[in-house]
Amino acid sequence: MSALEPLYAPFATSPAVLLWPALFLLLSRQLRRRAWFWPYVTLSLPGTVLHELCHFMVGWLLRARPSRFSVWPRRNGRQLTLGQVGFTRLTWWNALPIGIAPLLLLPLGWGLLALAAHWPWLSPAAAVLGFLAAQCWDGCLPSSTDLSHAGRSALAYGVLACALFGAYALLHYGLRALAGQ
Repeated sequence: MSALEPLYAPFATSPAVLLWPALFLLLSRQLRRRAWFWPYVTLSLPGTVLHELCHFMVGWLLRARPSRFSVWPRRNGRQLTLGQVGFTRLTWWNALPIGIAPLLLLPLGWGLLALAAHWPWLSPAAAVLGFLAAQCWDGCLPSSTDLSHAGRSALAYGVLACALFGAYALLHYGLRALAGQ
């Protein structure tokens, strides 16, 4: 038995359970592409709430002081904002984890789908769990604003990593050179 077997074993017995998330994601994309605002927003609401809750919780844990939480959709020209979380203490060290926090929904969606695989695929329970898994996967992608904040923070993390590696290399090889003389 491999270490990954518990992750994919439920799908070996019920691969049709993958149809539910696929149908919901396809419907969501069609509604968005056709610019049917309220049907799309209504269908996407659970994923939006989960997405924004991830930002909120990680921001709260990292003391970024969440200041506002909204899942009320807004349309600004052709741009659609489904929700937002504001912070009063977004810094270089906490912006990256907060920006990519919705990626935490990936394993949650996988777990919901694994749970759905234990039900007959035409059952209401499998449909609801498949819908929730689709919402997790639809809501897991960071928005352009999330990526912009996280990108600036990632640059700072990169500079810090290079500085630490340089200091380590200087100390390690410098001390070895001194000891060898």
